[in-house]
Amino acid sequence: MRKMFLCAITMFVLSGTFASEQFDGDKNNPKNSEPHGFFIKRPGLNFSSATYNASTTELTVKMPTATNGGKVEIYRNGARVVSANAPAGVTLSYVLRNYGTGNYTVIVSSRNTVAYCRSMNVK
Repeated sequence: MRKMFLCAITMFVLSGTFASEQFDGDKNNPKNSEPHGFFIKRPGLNFSSATYNASTTELTVKMPTATNGGKVEIYRNGARVVSANAPAGVTLSYVLRNYGTGNYTVIVSSRNTVAYCRSMNVK
């Protein structure tokens, strides 16, 4: 539970979006202003893309070509079963059922940035 919470917080913070408020109306009198929320996407962040097919339990990770690659870590029931470094432009594929059944956590990172974090149950 704690690992899922940390993954969720990390993904929110590092996703490249920040909430801001914009005020319309008289800027000198904030009481007459109405707040509107919007998101700003940080440019220049190229993260890997990861897809998971639940019917075949196949995980596919594509590293972007604009980065120095990344790292894929797969944990089953809390124990690490895969730790792989991948160069830029490489596509990695894993069938999770081959590692056994259980609760899996997948973390894809590029340098010190978590690009993908997901938990799934393989039966």
